[in-house]
Amino acid sequence: MQLPNFKLERYFARYEFDAEHLLCCSDCESLAIADVLALEPGARERFEEHWLGYTESLGSPSLRRAVSCLYDSISPDHVLVHSGAEEAIFLFMHAILQPGDHVIVHWPCYQSLANVAIASVWWSEAWVSSPPI
Repeated sequence: MQLPNFKLERYFARYEFDAEHLLCCSDCESLAIADVLALEPGARERFEEHWLGYTESLGSPSLRRAVSCLYDSISPDHVLVHSGAEEAIFLFMHAILQPGDHVIVHWPCYQSLANVAIASVWWSEAWVSSPPI
């Protein structure tokens, strides 16, 4: 499977750290690690003890436990951690969809959502919404 270049990522690779003003970021304002750790008592100590090696393929057990606590009926065994949206989209589509399935993608969208379906064996079409008048 050959996925096309992810245009947003290519744009950021070219301009994100060179442009004086970047008005298209989708992330929040960055903070220094010290500022983030100061938000919660004991966070610095836990951070300094955190293992940086490989973790289990399903994701860090402690992170999966924390995510499962956000839901009433989800256990850590039902949580799969991904390192980004594209990986999650790819795995979800390959787990759920079968050859010949029809995928309708709301457009505009995160580019990977459409491109993974187009590059795979599924029929994909864009559902372009009209802005409210």
